[in-house]
Amino acid sequence: MEISVRMHRWIGIPLVCSVLGVTGCSASRPPVAEVAQADLAVRQAAESKAPVYAPTELRVAEEKLSSAHDAMATDEYTEARRLAEQATVDARLAQARGNAADAQRNTQELRKTIDVLRTEAARPTIP
Repeated sequence: MEISVRMHRWIGIPLVCSVLGVTGCSASRPPVAEVAQADLAVRQAAESKAPVYAPTELRVAEEKLSSAHDAMATDEYTEARRLAEQATVDARLAQARGNAADAQRNTQELRKTIDVLRTEAARPTIP
């Protein structure tokens, strides 16, 4: 029984150390994928209706992306990752708000057209 406990300690301690080592190394890796994803999200938002209907949100996303690039340049990978993730979320928010505002504008135009058509249809015809 005592051999079993010793065996678990000899196996468990290196296993725990290796897991901690791997997770520690992953935190210090450059967040290239996160920054690339943020670049794509900001670019897509800029090409959507966001510049017209959600310029503030888009500007915030662009600023956070720029800060993420700066943090990458100074090897502050944790900060770069955080800023890139925030830039992605902000860009998607800007794009969603822009699309929603555009859809609302289209809905209003369609309702006006329907009202005009109803008015025309209700007008008595002259024989």
